[in-house]
Amino acid sequence: MSSTKRLLRHLSQIVPILLAVGLTAFFLRSADLSRVLELVGSLRGSLPLLLVPNVGVTLLEGVGWWRSFGLLGARPALSRLLALRVAVEAVSIGLPSGAVISESLQPYLLKRRCGVPFETAVVASVGRKFFVVVAHGIVLALFTLVAWPLLVRTSQQTIGRPGLPWLLLGVSAFMIATFGVGLALSGRARVAQRTRAGLDRLGGRWLRAWLERHALRFERADDHLLTFFERERWALVLPTLFYCGGWGVRGLETYLFLRLLGTDVPVAWAIAVESAVIVVRSVAVPLPAGLGVQDLGYVLFLKALGVPDVTTVGTAFVLLKRGKDLFWVLLGFGLLAVGERRAARPSS
Repeated sequence: MSSTKRLLRHLSQIVPILLAVGLTAFFLRSADLSRVLELVGSLRGSLPLLLVPNVGVTLLEGVGWWRSFGLLGARPALSRLLALRVAVEAVSIGLPSGAVISESLQPYLLKRRCGVPFETAVVASVGRKFFVVVAHGIVLALFTLVAWPLLVRTSQQTIGRPGLPWLLLGVSAFMIATFGVGLALSGRARVAQRTRAGLDRLGGRWLRAWLERHALRFERADDHLLTFFERERWALVLPTLFYCGGWGVRGLETYLFLRLLGTDVPVAWAIAVESAVIVVRSVAVPLPAGLGVQDLGYVLFLKALGVPDVTTVGTAFVLLKRGKDLFWVLLGFGLLAVGERRAARPSS
């Protein structure tokens, strides 16, 4: 039985990677790579600009998350929290099923890296998920309404039928109503205890002793969740707005990349499309960073918009996006490794 479990575990790690590679090869099969590389190479002097939007996203969401700690007591050092966010995002987009792994690791890392009491760390992790999902839904809905006429015009080419903007509005309403309300009620659902069970499955012997020492704290964390979401509900508005700003900057990044490639698109369309494509990536949980799925989504939207030479432009755009992701993944894993060494170093 144990050998079967090991085989299934290895397959669960390998199959998503093979699937991502296959989808990427399918995506690249019709691209003229020499023209794509020539187009990307022409931007050599502008490449540092590609990192700027994600710096803005990190700051906006990091500050929003940091402010929400005021509902829980003392705030951690902002610099440590920003570094932790970069590391967590690297795990999320750099590993198969990374979103699940990163969310389970967040409480552990908050306590180990930022000195946050464990109960607070669990609540802060759930709170971050709440802000991410609710803000995503708000921005998707808002910019779907702003870009409505263009989305109506391109609906047939994008999804094969009319109704794309209605579909996006439905998805945003589902995100806000289901995930937002569900997370806000997470204290009643005993989500902290479920997080402990998830960490036990993922961490195995590495985390098991630590989990056993903190079992009672997981129980108390559910009580803190009720306090976080129900004591001062208006205090959740400002962090949510910071996260809305982060989602807006993600869309502006898409607009900037396309402009650098010589393609002019409406800003509202870029923000709506970026928000929609990330929803698709979120559904493709096992694939690292939605590799292949997200890339095809971008090209599909660009083709529906009637972008000239869409295969070349789309492939170049995806290479820029993936290159940017690679930079932040490497930085995040670097911060993760450095932080572990510092945490393991004995104090003098």
